Amino acid sequence: MLGPLEAKGKEHTVTYPATFEVPTSDPTTGLLTSAYYRHVLQNELIPQARETGEPMTVFMLDLDGFAAVNQIHGRASGDELLAAVAALLREIMPSGAVLARYGGDEFAGALPDTRLDDAFTQMEEFRRRVAAQAFDEYPDLRTTSSAGLAAYPANGATDVELMREADQALYFAKSTGRNKVSLPLTDSRMVTKTSHYTATQLERLSRLGKTLKRNEAGLLREALDDVLKKYNDQLGQAPKE
Repeated sequence: MLGPLEAKGKEHTVTYPATFEVPTSDPTTGLLTSAYYRHVLQNELIPQARETGEPMTVFMLDLDGFAAVNQIHGRASGDELLAAVAALLREIMPSGAVLARYGGDEFAGALPDTRLDDAFTQMEEFRRRVAAQAFDEYPDLRTTSSAGLAAYPANGATDVELMREADQALYFAKSTGRNKVSLPLTDSRMVTKTSHYTATQLERLSRLGKTLKRNEAGLLREALDDVLKKYNDQLGQAPKE
């Protein structure tokens, strides 16, 4: 009878090692591998968020129509695009973000100490930057991205639950037109915010946030407060300060 680490071939028995080291980073992008990312999320980030009570948001994203990039421009262009996307993620996401190439043209990440609304504004900036990205060597190469978000602990208390929620939100973004960022489907605001604002509005909001050194989500809440105050007489109650 074979042991648990042995496999019987036609002519010989192969014995596998009890342990085997695997890479923790992806060679094309320099981001974490999916297996190591899930390890960090499960064993470090979620326990830390549970202990401190601080928020955390995870995301799943992929590039729209990436297969066509390889077919039209070649494998080298696809690898260059993936590396450029990884560089954008590092630039835009918070310094404490844990980022991974999840497989193919799919990426994942965890943003400790980041609320869902704040993660949305960061991911929305990333989406705009991907759509505007250009390559000197491939002048006709353009792509967009779609993303889904999930928040700990509101949308899941384990890595499996969080990644499932984020993946479902990603599917929603892809199936409703692509080039979108979607909130978790269990969130009452599940309709993508990208659908509510024009690209010009979102771009100006981003510029205003950078100029004032303010968070975009805070600016949106401030604007909503002003609207509610303006139409307070139609609400029939005094505004809450």
